[in-house]
Amino acid sequence: MASYSAFFEGAATVAGALIGLLFVALSLSPERLRDARSVEHQAVAATAFTALVDALFVSLIGLQPGSGLQYGAVIFGTLGLSSTAGLALRLWRNRHLHLSNRWPFFIGVILLVYAAQLVTGFLPETPAGAADRTATFVYVMFGVGIARAWQLLGLKAGGLLDQLGVSVHLVPHIEPPSTEPPSASPSAGDPPPAA
Repeated sequence: MASYSAFFEGAATVAGALIGLLFVALSLSPERLRDARSVEHQAVAATAFTALVDALFVSLIGLQPGSGLQYGAVIFGTLGLSSTAGLALRLWRNRHLHLSNRWPFFIGVILLVYAAQLVTGFLPETPAGAADRTATFVYVMFGVGIARAWQLLGLKAGGLLDQLGVSVHLVPHIEPPSTEPPSASPSAGDPPPAA
């Protein structure tokens, strides 16, 4: 477990810094969170915040002597699962507000992450094995938090999840403009094409 002390210390520092940056980003455009149609924007901010808080507190638990990483997985898996389920319900109730088609897919992925974290807290594990799993979840939470914060800016990464969302028709796919020159339309004197 001592070999993970530096990792958890660094992860806690990074998580704290990212949470601070998230607050700064949200304070620069508070009107986006107060708009009546901002429920999806609020959900994106909440999932980013929850994931980063999970990474922060789980890392802090890893730093305490005789750490209870499995208890941390149960507690923060449950908190993340319940808060994300509440957000999913809120988004579902407000689906008439022209929400994007991507939210069910992303909320579903985040729910699976928290469910997996919760389940790992109940698995019998050695302290080194628990630290390995916890480190993996810290990485995943950083990924979720950073990706959702990026989405807060209105940007898409164009990565695997976006492409998967397009392929399962959750995200409307927009064809890029054609680079071919427009074909000339037949004039009235031209014979019709052969069948």
